[in-house]
Amino acid sequence: MAVVGIDLAVRRPTAVVALRGCEVFYMGLAGGDGEVLRVASLARPRVVAIDAPLSLPEGGRGLRDVEVELRRRGYKLLPPLMGPMRLLTERGIRLSQALGAEVVEVHPLTSLRAMGLSRRRVAEWLGVGHGDLVDAAAAALTALAYLQGRYERIGPFVLPTARVCL
Repeated sequence: MAVVGIDLAVRRPTAVVALRGCEVFYMGLAGGDGEVLRVASLARPRVVAIDAPLSLPEGGRGLRDVEVELRRRGYKLLPPLMGPMRLLTERGIRLSQALGAEVVEVHPLTSLRAMGLSRRRVAEWLGVGHGDLVDAAAAALTALAYLQGRYERIGPFVLPTARVCL
């Protein structure tokens, strides 16, 4: 069963990591929406975890309930419409609607902290130090935790509740 993690970007390539269980079978960078969709769909994932807001705040401004709750717990997420986050949010929503799999919203640093992992540990596991690929791998690990039922759902957001693979 495959999962895909996407560290979505707007002005640089988007990182994509695909896992089959705990085995990495694809990692790379993709350009525009079409390329991201092609790369993600080649893995035939059951779940795709995207590092981007996948919904808008009520009334079209401010924070969503998920940001309020995660901030209350000590996690830091940027508001989905603040500055360049608006373009990332719009792209995330567009891609989530076009993917042929279940899509969940994640935040890699929040996921890593919740799983008791560091970016360095994930980079060692991947065998690469590219920060965006590490974030995409953290998203993929979150998707795997989601499939295993080791998560908490906060609105559109998935927060892992246990470490997987590492």
